[in-house]
Amino acid sequence: MIFGNAIGDHLLALPALRALAALFPSRLALICMPGSRRDFFSELPLRLVCEVEMHDRGRTRVFDARRVARRVGRCDLLLSLNSWSSPSARKLVRLLSPELSVGLTPEFQVALSRTPARHAAEWAFRVPAHLDPSLRLADFAYPMRLPRRCRARVRQFLRERAPGKRVLAVHNETKPEKMWPPLHCARLIESFLERHPDFVVFVLDFHRPRPCAEKFKDRVLHSPGLPLEYAFAAIGQSDLFLGVNSCMLHAADLYRVPGVGLFGPRNVRYGPGKKRYRHWGFCFSRHRHIWDPRGMGHIAEARVLRALESLLS
Repeated sequence: MIFGNAIGDHLLALPALRALAALFPSRLALICMPGSRRDFFSELPLRLVCEVEMHDRGRTRVFDARRVARRVGRCDLLLSLNSWSSPSARKLVRLLSPELSVGLTPEFQVALSRTPARHAAEWAFRVPAHLDPSLRLADFAYPMRLPRRCRARVRQFLRERAPGKRVLAVHNETKPEKMWPPLHCARLIESFLERHPDFVVFVLDFHRPRPCAEKFKDRVLHSPGLPLEYAFAAIGQSDLFLGVNSCMLHAADLYRVPGVGLFGPRNVRYGPGKKRYRHWGFCFSRHRHIWDPRGMGHIAEARVLRALESLLS
């Protein structure tokens, strides 16, 4: 199995990887980028992990196919969850010469048709479902298995800092074009806390929203530089989520935390006439998606507040 993509894509591919690991327990060799096994796939019963740098080049990725082929050795079945095609991937297929190869791009013997209207998790799950049509995505779409110490420390932190309070987790850090303006986010937090005294807000961004720092300093929790597994554990302890298109949104989805996802014009379409948030947004939990064709700065705070409150009722 080969997989190499952005951080959030690891969570979207996790159900498919779980299904494949269940089909081939302790027989699957995973080709991935450095750190992927440790941060996302440590729960999988794998035979071998081959880590290799995969460098962006335009809309594709390149890697050392010869090195991977030497590390993997004999291969009877090659599977790919990557949405990108590249000369490196074609070379790897040629070097390994598997009896069967299945993927989402043309270099594989079975190239599953591209259906951008599907959610990304459903799209990736087509690979295990091709091998065993009885497999169901929902059976493998459960939260990440985090180290026990992460969950325990986050629970203790919330008991000490916010006893008896519910938690709204907020994440608004990503590529600049996908971010909601920080001032909008800060004013939304102020309005939400004003109307919901039973809540605290756990900001998962590196920077704390400044305008609400003084007025609600005791009800805005912030831990800059929080390691990824602790941030995921905090989402798992939350009652509500607000965020942009990022790995934190996908974590909230796997935890079934009700949430609001914000999308701008560059994320509007993914295929003819289809909203891109149907591909990258929530899939499993109760949710609302909000987008504005004019840009993220045109998403009104009142609209986001109504969406959050609709998930509480």
